[in-house]
Parts: sequence; structure tokens; C-alpha cells
Amino acid sequence: GGEPGGGEVAHWTWVDIRLPDFPFRRFSLLLALIPVKFIYRRYGIFAALFYALYGIFVFIFLNLADPWALYMQWLEPGAQDWFQNSFLTVICSQAPLAWLFLRWLLNSDHFLTKIVPMIREEQERSGRLPCIGRHWQCAYGGISVIVQCLYVIWWLYMIYWPDYPFNRKSHMSNFPILPFEIMLVALPVTFPYRLIAPMLLCQIFSVIAKLHIARMEEYQARHRGRNSGKTLFQLLKRNIGDREAEEQAWACGFLISVGLPCISVAMLVVLFMGWPEYVIEHWFFPSYVLHLVVQSAQTFVSAAQITSKSEQVRLKIVEMIVVREATFTENQAEYGFQVEAYTTYLSNCYPGFCVLGTLVTNELVTQLGNVLALTALPLVVKYLVHT
Repeated sequence: GGEPGGGEVAHWTWVDIRLPDFPFRRFSLLLALIPVKFIYRRYGIFAALFYALYGIFVFIFLNLADPWALYMQWLEPGAQDWFQNSFLTVICSQAPLAWLFLRWLLNSDHFLTKIVPMIREEQERSGRLPCIGRHWQCAYGGISVIVQCLYVIWWLYMIYWPDYPFNRKSHMSNFPILPFEIMLVALPVTFPYRLIAPMLLCQIFSVIAKLHIARMEEYQARHRGRNSGKTLFQLLKRNIGDREAEEQAWACGFLISVGLPCISVAMLVVLFMGWPEYVIEHWFFPSYVLHLVVQSAQTFVSAAQITSKSEQVRLKIVEMIVVREATFTENQAEYGFQVEAYTTYLSNCYPGFCVLGTLVTNELVTQLGNVLALTALPLVVKYLVHT
């Protein structure tokens, strides 16, 4: 199909897709997110079969920690705490849900017809894909290493500390030895998979947001000098249509990357305030929840950047038209009417990035940050008092 830079619609097929077209392709391969049909077309049937089998194991790794209530019932029959188990199930379910969404996204027509053309445009324009900012890289890298280390320490602590529910000496009689030993090893070994999946979800959205922002900047640059107003209008309609399609495609993605971390924070606060004894038993989870909150913050900030950049670009284009830095090549007799219609449309054509009917702006990000800080303050006080 035609390249979309000139306003044409790209008609990509899976035959046209290359491995560099996938964002974070190494992590995507690690989590078995690349479509099997792509592996089959590029590397043959045996590679595709092996990759499909590996994908089944990845899905098992991601879901290994989900049946927490079942584990607790096996180890401590009759000693169920429904709220604790609900919290642990919610926080552990984010990884498989993020994986399922990314699997759908990278196998969807939306990826093929909307995201891949933007990736190709950016690769031709700058020679590389945009990456997340250095401050986000430092935050992700540092917090991920800390969370991974704390998880291993916490897990060992749970196994060998006499008063913990997973202490092997206390419960070996209640649980078959082999499944117990497999679970003790498998959960920490596969934890990196559960750590990476939600993180990759947020980072891929951040890259897609940067691709939309790059398109806006290119659209603004096209206005310099004399240009066809019809062509510019077609580019505007295409860009807006692609952003609206992104909003629809990422509705579930936002629920996973933003909604579940917020629910986890609220449940953790209730758990620690209502059952203070869990402050010691589950001391690891505040760091894990913080890791998820940082990811949701990045997702919200990236969406707000789309809204902010759209406003800036449209205002700048209007200024360029006013000072005659941008002019149209159409009939000069109707130039005034065309300019008025174009600027009016620019001012009202796109309110900003909306998710589930909510406009994501910098002001909304600030308000949510304040609410989250006020919510977490009692938790921090309770945590410090009991430790």
C-alpha cells in the first residue's frame, strides 16, 4: 500500500511486517507476544511450533501466582482471609491481563493498519523508534531491580521464618512434598515474567504516544510556506482518526495499567489499616504496588502529553496562518473563507486524548497524584509504626 506520509491509507499485510516493526521486540519475544503467524512466515513451521509451545509456558508462568487463595487453603486448611486473598489475587492478576491485552494488540488489525505505518514513518524520518525518557528508564530500572531483590528476600523469609504460613517445617504434613517444592522454586524463578508484562504494557503505550506526537510535529512542519489546504486537511483528518482509534483500542489497556494499580493501592491501605498484623507479613507489597503506580503514572502522563501537544500544535498553526507563514495554494478569491473555515475546524476538531469518556490532561494527572498521595499517607504512617 501507499506510504501514509502523503495522506494515503496504508494497506499493510503480515507479509510486509518486519521484526523491527515491533516495539521492544526483545521483551516481546521473551513474553511470546509476537504473532505466531509472523514467526511462521519468517522462520518456518518448526520455529513457529516451538514459539507457540513457549507461549503456553509463558502464560502458565504469568498465572502461577493467581490462585493464592487455593495455595493458602492447601497450606492452612480453614484459615482463610478473604480480603487478603482478594488483594493478592487482584495484584497478581495484572501480569496475565497485561499479557493478554498485548497479545491481542500485536495480533490485531489496529496494530497492522495504524501502529505499523506510524513506526515506518518514524523509522524513515529519524532512523529509529522513539524511546521512553531517561528519567522513566532510571525509575523503571531502579525500582525493578529493587522489587526483584525484595521479592526473593520476602519469599525466602516466608519459607524459612517459623511464624510464616509458607514455612516448610510447619506445613510439610499438610502438603505433598513434590508440588510444594516445585511451587517454592517456580514462583520466584518466574517472577521476572510477572514483573515485565505490566511494565511492557505501559512502555509500549508510551512509545505509541510519542509516535502520535511525532505525527503532530510533522503535520505542523508541513504548514510552512505554500501548501494545498485540501492535502493538509486530509492529513489532519487522518491523524485525528488514528488517535481516536487508539483511544478505543486502549480502553481495556488503561483499565489494566491504571485501574488495577489504583484498586491495589486502595486494597493495600484497607488491608494494613484493618489488619495491622499483615504489615509485617506482607512488607514486600508496598514496593510492588509502588512499581505498578509508577507504571500507571507513565501511562497517564503519556496520554496527557498527547492532549497537551495537540493543543500546542493547533494553536501554533493558527499563529502561522495569521502571520502568513502558512498559506494555501487554492483559489485566492476564496482564501479568506478557507482560512476562517480551517482555523475554526482546528480549534474544535479534537478535544484531547479520552479514555472511557474521560479527557486525560495534565491537570487530571496532578489531581490524581494528589489524591494518591493523600490516600497513601495513612499507609506509610501505619507501616512505619509497625516496623
